[in-house]
Amino acid sequence: MNKHAPRRVLALAGRALALAGRALALAGTIVLALVLLPSELRAFEPPSPHLDAFLADLEQRRPQPVPEGLRAFAGDSTALRLSAADVADMLAAAERDTLTLLRVNVFLGRWVAERKVPVYASGDAVEEALSEGFSLGLTFPLRHVAYLFFVPDSVESIDFLVHIRALYNENYTFRFDRHILNADVIVDGAETSYADDDGPRTGYLVTFELFDSLGWARYTNVEGLSGKKRGVAGFLQRVFFFIPKTLDGLELREGHLKIKAFVDQTIEDFERLERYHVNR
Repeated sequence: MNKHAPRRVLALAGRALALAGRALALAGTIVLALVLLPSELRAFEPPSPHLDAFLADLEQRRPQPVPEGLRAFAGDSTALRLSAADVADMLAAAERDTLTLLRVNVFLGRWVAERKVPVYASGDAVEEALSEGFSLGLTFPLRHVAYLFFVPDSVESIDFLVHIRALYNENYTFRFDRHILNADVIVDGAETSYADDDGPRTGYLVTFELFDSLGWARYTNVEGLSGKKRGVAGFLQRVFFFIPKTLDGLELREGHLKIKAFVDQTIEDFERLERYHVNR
């Protein structure tokens, strides 16, 4: 046996250990970048100190029993129910932070996803809060809403936040002011039966899902909402029945809003423009 063989074996083993050490160090660096530095990876996200304070106050609440006839929509037998004062406080916090309501939903959705606690509000609470003079900019229609639910999912996912479910009292067409969006939103939810503290009711269910990854928030899998452009595009939709009134979803990225529909539309600097912020 060559007397130098043991030395060669030890040398090769040392090199292997050194390579393994470098690989582990690289893996550790990647993990640290992903886990410890999320704020640096987020391309755009407006500051939200007042909304953060509102959500921190929710930490003191205990989930309460959900009426049995609403549990299928809340996804649980207990949840946090927002009062009219809560909704007004949330909107006031959004106003002070100069946030769009689409961004507020993202922050609330994260809170719900992290704690696995559903949050919901009645349409009466929403209407009473809006009576204080809030303007919501561009968001999903809130008139004729009976209940609004933010529901976590038991399946773990990196970027999934919540199911958003809205029960409307009626289907209708919501017409945005032209300076907000030159289009209409059609509420065409599936008829469904439910019951609350006032007894059996009939509603119209609209659902979609909210995802968020590194500052790219996506409203997708929309059911029960569609869009109708005005002008030539809207005329084509009315005349040619085979052109769908689709609303595939919304994307918030780099502060811009992309509306994915029959005719896609991008609103540049959406989250920076005052007319789209919650205000009064």
